[in-house]
Amino acid sequence: MSGIITFINAFLIDGLGGEPKPDAKVVIEEAEIKEVSWGSEAKGPGRGKVIDLAGKTLMPGLIDLHVHPGNVEASLTQTATLPPAVFVHKVTRTLEKDLALGFTSLRDAAGLDIGFKAAVDQGFINGPRLFLSVSPLTTSVGYPEGQAPPRNSLGVRPEVCDGPDQVRAATRRTLGRGADQIKVFADGEVLSQSPYDRTKPGSVKFTIEELAAAVQESKALESYVMAHAYCPEAVRRCVAAGVHTIEHGNLLDQETVELMAERQTCYVPTLTVYEMAAKGDIIKWDEKSLAKLAEVGDQGLKALEMAYKAGVKIGSGTDIVGPGQECKGRELSIKAQVMTPMEAIVSATRINAEIIGWQDRIGTVESGKLADLIVVAKNPLQDISVFEEGFSQVLMVLKNGAVCKDLMGG
Repeated sequence: MSGIITFINAFLIDGLGGEPKPDAKVVIEEAEIKEVSWGSEAKGPGRGKVIDLAGKTLMPGLIDLHVHPGNVEASLTQTATLPPAVFVHKVTRTLEKDLALGFTSLRDAAGLDIGFKAAVDQGFINGPRLFLSVSPLTTSVGYPEGQAPPRNSLGVRPEVCDGPDQVRAATRRTLGRGADQIKVFADGEVLSQSPYDRTKPGSVKFTIEELAAAVQESKALESYVMAHAYCPEAVRRCVAAGVHTIEHGNLLDQETVELMAERQTCYVPTLTVYEMAAKGDIIKWDEKSLAKLAEVGDQGLKALEMAYKAGVKIGSGTDIVGPGQECKGRELSIKAQVMTPMEAIVSATRINAEIIGWQDRIGTVESGKLADLIVVAKNPLQDISVFEEGFSQVLMVLKNGAVCKDLMGG
């Protein structure tokens, strides 16, 4: 459903970071926000369908900058064995859950191909707007045959590349497959498909020259590089090469966060996945992965605090895999242990939009922007855990002005 909708009497959190606006009125027409007013200026009849939000919160749709909807099983190997039709349907269910939780945009950190983006854009999947990495770039360490196994039955696999020339070629191939950004593994993974991979978080992979090749090729096509990186050395190489965002970063130190702030390198921590995996009640990883997790899992909050105090631009991601989608909203609660609830919300809306270069279209509730909006049953500034109950507490979701979820019975 689209057309003209007027929300009245809303408690508005606009994503800009200032004080919330009580008794707000927001008018949307087709895909766009046309009017935002509050207080005495919000009086008068609304246009089109009028929805009274008294006692409820209206805010921008959430954005997750690090997620793997294509990892529909906890094990990458298990995911890769699923028949194509089963894999596609499982991804579809995952994306539909994300939208129902209030996430109107996702940056896939590798695994999905451009077909999923087309299916969402054409309305075949009721899912969030997708920003794809497609194939991540990694080195030949752990892949003695020079090729990584597929991540799924559609044939999407990491690009194995050594040296600047191979990295340059892999970057071009990946962007040619429809990637919106390039994902690189700057150091070792917690999860790995290779039995020969002896790396772990903190095992540095690409050189500065290799990383710079990916950055140069990305910039040439108006894109950027996001880097999986845990340890200070890997992060410093990424910063020196001009990488745009550091993902995870659990092992950051003070010197490195200060360098990130100085060079305006963005940081996307992913805290929920470590907590969930450590509990083992929803996501069950193998012993090898759990051992790696133990080295980094409990240091994420400390890294966030250092980066926050140093003035690093902090976005929001979850790194959640398929079995744990319903827990995505937990990320904001964990971040609110370091940041204020408003700052945690802004990190997952306005800041995330700025990081991906969409700040003129999404991330805030302002006239002229796309109508990506959610209605929340409670005031999240008083109870940030409301997002952990997103299936029931996110009452309405609009993407591009179209109502994608409605629990309000209107």
